[in-house]
Amino acid sequence: MQFLNVHGAKIPALGLGTWRLRGRTCHDMVRFALEIGYRHIDTAAIYGNEEDVGAGLAASGIAREEIFLTTKVWSSSLSHEAVLRGADESLKRLGTDYIDLFLIHWPSRSVPLAETLGAMSELQANGKIRHIGVSNFNVALMREAIETLKVPIVANQVEYHPYLSQNRVLDYCQRAGITLAAYCP
Repeated sequence: MQFLNVHGAKIPALGLGTWRLRGRTCHDMVRFALEIGYRHIDTAAIYGNEEDVGAGLAASGIAREEIFLTTKVWSSSLSHEAVLRGADESLKRLGTDYIDLFLIHWPSRSVPLAETLGAMSELQANGKIRHIGVSNFNVALMREAIETLKVPIVANQVEYHPYLSQNRVLDYCQRAGITLAAYCP
């Protein structure tokens, strides 16, 4: 398996996205993906499937430290306290002690980015998350995040495919040493 090494994160290049997967189907797909060699699983609080993902992780028999787990906090939960509470709730639903990559799912105009990133930094310092990332950020927001945060942004997860190239975002990520993770490829 190929890995991306970004600011201390060793991210499997191919991951299983669990958007729209629920219940037994989600559980079975996560377990099966891990059995056939996937080591990166992506979910989000808003998907409503973190418990199913966690059950699939547990059923796989693969050691937790061999799995790179990504989840996201939704844009309506970006205040300092909501981020801390959201991470704890995600950890409980996923049945794990830590999240490898914790992303801001969508930017918000109602909560200062510095407040959200400050909470994420606390989570990282406390060992609840290993790496911080963003999702659906444009170049200006990535620049603001980098200038605000004292630790590196590891990834920006965006819709990226032949019909939506996002070349400006990709170019900026490459210059800044940030992984561009494609969803809906």
